[in-house]
Amino acid sequence: MIIEYCRNDDFNFGDDLNKWLWPKLLEDCLDPSDNIYLVGIGTLLTSKRFTKTLSAAKKIVVFSSGSWERDYPKLDGKTLVYGVRGPRTAKRLGISERFVVGDGAYLLRTLDLSPAKKRYKTAFIPHHRSEQYVDWEAICEAAGLKFISTRQPVDQFIAEIRSCEKVVSEAMHGAIAADAFRIPWVATRFASNFNEEKWLDWSEALELQLQLHALPTIYQKPPPFQKSLENSFKKMAPGFIRKAEKWRSLPVAFRKASSTEVSNLVLALEEIDAEAKTSMSADTRVAEITHRLCSQLEKLVSDYKNGCF
Repeated sequence: MIIEYCRNDDFNFGDDLNKWLWPKLLEDCLDPSDNIYLVGIGTLLTSKRFTKTLSAAKKIVVFSSGSWERDYPKLDGKTLVYGVRGPRTAKRLGISERFVVGDGAYLLRTLDLSPAKKRYKTAFIPHHRSEQYVDWEAICEAAGLKFISTRQPVDQFIAEIRSCEKVVSEAMHGAIAADAFRIPWVATRFASNFNEEKWLDWSEALELQLQLHALPTIYQKPPPFQKSLENSFKKMAPGFIRKAEKWRSLPVAFRKASSTEVSNLVLALEEIDAEAKTSMSADTRVAEITHRLCSQLEKLVSDYKNGCF
């Protein structure tokens, strides 16, 4: 099988888990010559990916992936579903909720990792795109938080998050990793194009009541003027244009944040750290989800080795 995932110019933990984790768990099944694609961790189930990127695939194996709210594929005979991220994805694809296995990142729980020593009280993990516009390291230092970037190798990210007693995260896979490692977490929304729907897809699979804490949106490094202008026009696009709703959440910034706005962001983080109630899925539920993932992974491996594809 060939691992299909979102590739970035830089590191991104949630996406990079695919190339880091699957070779550890599917070593005997990864063969680039068989033209069978594994669609794994991430919001990867889009019509564009299926009709263009994977159009020539012999088979498409779906395991723990999620779909976008409106852009999702129509499954055909060459698509084999072994599990999806959450109930919202299952409903969009028109498949039974028995295929809900949770996010594949919970398979991190099955790895033999050395004991972690807690070194930090609270960490903040921004979305990888937010790091393009904000100096989060300085913001976190001012707020007394450990800054953890998703834009670093997977093993380094794992070591850092396991060294924390609590996690505040804008990155969904920051919260998922914390939940998998049994670290209490708080979910935040910062960027204007924050995708709440995928968080709900994941959290509902774990029977979690998602609470999102808003952070003030600032831009210390605004997008290029031309890009902001383009986004501004898109945000005003009429509703009959298919992508209008998605465009309305695009970032628009024509100036840098003031020192007061930066201070307000620091204060908001401090307040969330001090007052926000943490979340964590029940031990029984995370054990059940991990078992589902392992069972379906075993079935996938067995079917592949027995030529069922």
